[in-house]
Amino acid sequence: MTLPFAPAIVVRELTPEEIEPARHLINQTCSGSIYSRSMTPAEAAEQLLSETPPTLLPVRWRNHTVLIAVRVGELIGLLDVAVGLDSESQGRPDFQPFGLLRFLALPADETLRKEVGRCLMAAAHAYWRRHGVAVVKAYHPSTGYPTWQGGFGLLPSDWIDQVELLTGEDFRYIDRIYCFFCTLRQELLEESVPQSGLTLVFRGTSEDRRYQVFFRRTELIGEARVVQRFVEMEGRLLRIAHLIHWEVDPPWRNHHVGRWILRRILNDAVQQSLDQVIVFVRIHQAAAINLLTQHGFVEHPYRGYVLEKTLQA
Repeated sequence: MTLPFAPAIVVRELTPEEIEPARHLINQTCSGSIYSRSMTPAEAAEQLLSETPPTLLPVRWRNHTVLIAVRVGELIGLLDVAVGLDSESQGRPDFQPFGLLRFLALPADETLRKEVGRCLMAAAHAYWRRHGVAVVKAYHPSTGYPTWQGGFGLLPSDWIDQVELLTGEDFRYIDRIYCFFCTLRQELLEESVPQSGLTLVFRGTSEDRRYQVFFRRTELIGEARVVQRFVEMEGRLLRIAHLIHWEVDPPWRNHHVGRWILRRILNDAVQQSLDQVIVFVRIHQAAAINLLTQHGFVEHPYRGYVLEKTLQA
């Protein structure tokens, strides 16, 4: 029987009893993303219900909630939103937080996507205004789910419905990020200390390791951080090393310090029998891209975006 009216779409906050359908919708949305895997029920509860959900990069959360769209009792859309400071804004005063948009999942039914998206965004704007924010950042890498894109929360360029919805809501692109990967072989790379007086130190565990280079054992001049992840790619379970931070102080660039760190990371990954090393690189990081390609990294046919919007008073 065809109903003589379209059932209403109701937007409200997620409840603990709705974690399973929310998890299913998120996993369905992420299933085509590179370096992702399905969230477990425990991971979904931690990410969606916690006031301070865990992320790979530091986030200073002030408030966090998940809005859902429900139609005839069925959860068909989800918008994960927050107020706080992302990893690149930790020095910003606490009284100047951003609105944060972590994730947007739209219905499988294409005919409902635009309406559900508009309803969710209207509720999100009301939420951000209640918290007094002036600027919203969408899909910043530090706010992503740890199981999604190796832990980075970027908006993939091929998520056309999400892209059209956000740009139609006056979000603008502020960053474009590429993904490079290196499939590991058994041979080790030659490592050599760039110059005397340099020391490479390890901290953390093999699952979350920091590499630090010191000059004369006291001056920190370069560092990197690598996190191991299990991901699903083309029907296979891969164990990868995600290089999430890699930096050398400006006076020490062009002195092969970055090369030394990268080769140690690659050799460690080989010795631990990992499948790949991946890194997300910003478009302007030409030197890093050049060094990566010299060491066998290949670019994925992928673009990830960060967006921003200024809210009208």
